[in-house]
Amino acid sequence: MVEIVEATAGGIREHLRQILTHLDRDRFDLSVICSVRREHNFEMELEQFCAQGTPVVRVAMPRLIRPRQDFGCYRQIYWNLRTCRYNVVHTHGSKGGILGRLAAHRVGGCRVIHTGHTFPLQWARGAKQTFYAGLERRAARWTDRIVALTNAQKEQLLAARICPAEKIVVLPNAAEIAQVPGPDERGEARESLGLPPNAPSAVMVGRIVEQKDPLLFVRVARAIHERNPEARLVWIGDGPLRSKMENAARDAGLLGRALIVAGHREDARRLYAAFDVFLMTTRWEGMPYAALEAMTAGLPIVAVNVPGMDEIVDDGTTGRLTEPDENALADEVLKLFDDPDLRKAYGVAAKRRIEERHSVRDFIVGLEELYAAETRESGRGKCD
Repeated sequence: MVEIVEATAGGIREHLRQILTHLDRDRFDLSVICSVRREHNFEMELEQFCAQGTPVVRVAMPRLIRPRQDFGCYRQIYWNLRTCRYNVVHTHGSKGGILGRLAAHRVGGCRVIHTGHTFPLQWARGAKQTFYAGLERRAARWTDRIVALTNAQKEQLLAARICPAEKIVVLPNAAEIAQVPGPDERGEARESLGLPPNAPSAVMVGRIVEQKDPLLFVRVARAIHERNPEARLVWIGDGPLRSKMENAARDAGLLGRALIVAGHREDARRLYAAFDVFLMTTRWEGMPYAALEAMTAGLPIVAVNVPGMDEIVDDGTTGRLTEPDENALADEVLKLFDDPDLRKAYGVAAKRRIEERHSVRDFIVGLEELYAAETRESGRGKCD
């Protein structure tokens, strides 16, 4: 079987890493077709997986629609599928999903699984939404199973008439269980970020893109700063809107003081120890790994209540969900800053929720069951 993916960055990178690390190789022969255009740091991990016996084919898929480049990438994928004759093809994301499913359809003889992670119909509007929904409906005809990360995502697919309900499988993302950090780790993490030892602090981890609404994050920082000048908000990550975000923070007199943009950090999970709250200003989501990882570190979540978020955050138990309003978000963050007992209770419940519902073991078992079922349907024996 083969995983086909364009976006080897962010959540999809973690998803692929979990599959490559934990899938039972005695049962499944696994190959990868992927692009590293957006995340060159993933190259070293790919080299490690190659050394361990996973065949990797690099196809330089562009993120945006580029007809000439896309056709070249399609031909590379098509010839690989035709040569290797996999019995299961699992595509990920929009670009990998369209090119991979078209190639698998043209080659024939294999079962096709697609995980959209976030589908374009979740964010596109107007003519774009019509266009992307049409592409997804067409590609769904070439697909045997579509994986939704949440029940809300499944309902969105059904409402857009992408495919019948029996074609959809809900398989949530998962996170590695981490130890709740101790005082020494907290001090080291704060020092590495330039945070005062006792300043109340909240963090967002993710790419600085429209989906995550970094300008709303700036407005929340301003609302919090007006009521608690000692508080610090930190964004760990990079992206195309970083300059715009930093300019807005600078204009508000926040940058480098009340709001720190820390850039991309490979050690982001270690840095959760520095914070009291995880803050999400996102506009749409599949199932964000950053939130799951923050919960394993015992952080309460304050997030915009976008579809599916209530399947991660139990409002009033593991964190709080609000409307996309800076004052509402600031209110919830400040309440948690002021109440260490409530913070701790939410954090304990958050970690327990990951252990019970989002363990990597459960994700891999569910995926292996799906792969095994599709292999039986293919009628071609071993899970190649």
